[in-house]
Amino acid sequence: MNEPPDTQRPNSLISSTIACNGNWKICSWNESATIQFGYKQAEVIGRSLSDFILSPFTSGDFKTPLEELLFASKQHSSNNVKLYGLATDKDFNTFPVEIIALESAIEDNYVLTIHDLVARQQVCERYLREHDLLRILHDIYQIALQPYLLKEALEKILDYLLSIEQINLLPKAAIFLLDDSSDSISIIAQRGFSPSQKKACCTIAGSTCICNTAAKKGKIQFISSMDENHGNTLEGVRPHGHYAVPIKRNQHVIGVLCLTVKDGEECREDITEMLDRVAELLGGIIENQKMDLQLINLVNDLRVSIVNLREEKKYSESIIQGLHHGLVVTDLNGYIQKSNMVAQNILSPSGKPINRMRLHELIGDKAAEEIIVKQVSIPSARVDHEISISTEADTNIVLSFSTVSREDSKGHKVGLIISFTDISEIKYARREMEKMNRLSTVAEIASAVAHEVRNPLAGIKIMAQSIEEDSSSTGDQNECATRIIKQVDRLNELLSEFFSYARPVVPKKRIFSIIDVLREISPLIHSKLEKNYIEFEEIYQPNLPPIIADPNQMQQVFLNLFLNAIDAIKQHGKILITAEELTKSKLAAAKKQLPGVLQGKKYVQFTFSDNGTGMSPETAEKVFEPFFTTKTTGVGLGMSIVYRTLKENDASIVLKSAEGKGTTFTIYFLTP
Repeated sequence: MNEPPDTQRPNSLISSTIACNGNWKICSWNESATIQFGYKQAEVIGRSLSDFILSPFTSGDFKTPLEELLFASKQHSSNNVKLYGLATDKDFNTFPVEIIALESAIEDNYVLTIHDLVARQQVCERYLREHDLLRILHDIYQIALQPYLLKEALEKILDYLLSIEQINLLPKAAIFLLDDSSDSISIIAQRGFSPSQKKACCTIAGSTCICNTAAKKGKIQFISSMDENHGNTLEGVRPHGHYAVPIKRNQHVIGVLCLTVKDGEECREDITEMLDRVAELLGGIIENQKMDLQLINLVNDLRVSIVNLREEKKYSESIIQGLHHGLVVTDLNGYIQKSNMVAQNILSPSGKPINRMRLHELIGDKAAEEIIVKQVSIPSARVDHEISISTEADTNIVLSFSTVSREDSKGHKVGLIISFTDISEIKYARREMEKMNRLSTVAEIASAVAHEVRNPLAGIKIMAQSIEEDSSSTGDQNECATRIIKQVDRLNELLSEFFSYARPVVPKKRIFSIIDVLREISPLIHSKLEKNYIEFEEIYQPNLPPIIADPNQMQQVFLNLFLNAIDAIKQHGKILITAEELTKSKLAAAKKQLPGVLQGKKYVQFTFSDNGTGMSPETAEKVFEPFFTTKTTGVGLGMSIVYRTLKENDASIVLKSAEGKGTTFTIYFLTP
């Protein structure tokens, strides 16, 4: 059965046809039979077929397979029956055959077709070997797919190779990897190596061992026993043979697979073929693992970079959000790409996000263009400028701002960085300080003038009274004296106002209801309101809390406001008074008008509105200044005294007026 390969039997694929009579004597023999068996037709005619078809078995009463075939052909309805056996040629070589008996046209004659099975057997054997190889490669690939590190995966693969029975390996194997930089191979995975062997084979550089030779030549090396080609010889190591298989990737050697066999064992072609395929797969696994490792390292580096970038971003965000001034970053079209909370609170008190909004929408086209123009005019220097804008809450605020260009990595301008601070409080405090300084100066002057003028006026009045009492005086003299006394009395009233402004009475503050004070004033102005056809309306919050102030001084303040409103309305108008406790949101809005005054306190907001003639912005700016008046009578101290009296009572007043639309005074009183 051990036939040489089919390359040595050119007739192995030939099917011959033989005709036999009922006694299995050969009647005819074709050319294929001559080629297959080596006999010419003249040599076989009349001979028994059993001379060429051997009987490998007997069964029952039948002595030969041919007789069994004859019986089977008679028992079956089909026209042919198959039988497998052995044949022999002229050189006494045996080979497996398949015999098919066909019914002949001549009675009791048969036609046999003889198929040589050597080629088929060889194909089957190759198929089985290929199947086994594919299974081995599949199992190795499955190991490689597991989440092992390279060393662990290669050790698992070595364990699997050592378990394959048909290779018949000794339990000792290793995988070496080639180091391109040092031109040496180093052991990465091993099984069955003693400590001395691992040390000897740890790094093989420049040695003549079989593994190094396989790496240099790029071909499988085999030795059947330990000899001078083995390279590393150690005491206590039993004799054995070696397969050293180069592991390649893209025709480039990257390592060596070293397997051991029994001493004296022959090199088998099927084993070398299989190991070559295994090494090819190992090359892909090792390279993929290296690429995976590189990818993992790259991902780790990228992860570290991302973490660093996030930390840097978080750090920058913390700095930006920790700034006490607003910061916005815009593109070239003015759209806000980034901002901090201070900018958010200044530009959008309602809390509406400003990112991705256009700067022009928030502060107006004029203000936005001014900011851009300032940057363009002085692009290289940081200069602070001031600008007044109106926010979405209809509140005017003053900003101090500076801008710088934002550039990309190539130096191209891509937008602006705008830094700004709400200086409304500072501006308000500065105005209030200037106003208080002016008031204080005027008060000192008024006090001094009033004091110096009052004494001469007293003397003038006494002399005028003396002239009036002198009955011998003429009528004209009496009239002049009377007029002098009236003018002196008028000057005394004016001086009293001066003294009231210059030296205000210290308030006697207490807790009281603002509604009660207003109801005490109402009878005093009721007739005047009716006379001028002025409607009066009051709206008070239920359970309005009391205020802390001097009630008598507040009566004077409210009375002054009433008289001014009546003068502004003239005829047919309306006066509206409201009072309510400030909520947190309203307190925040009020703080924009009175920065620094309302922090940490509770307030009642009192508004006094009329629909009179109103004031121009210039008049409204000066209304609380002493000696400023738009009336033909009076000296312009009424509103100055109101302002100063409220300040003495820890209250604040804000004026809002427009020509032709009326005036509203808003007063903020402290509550207990």
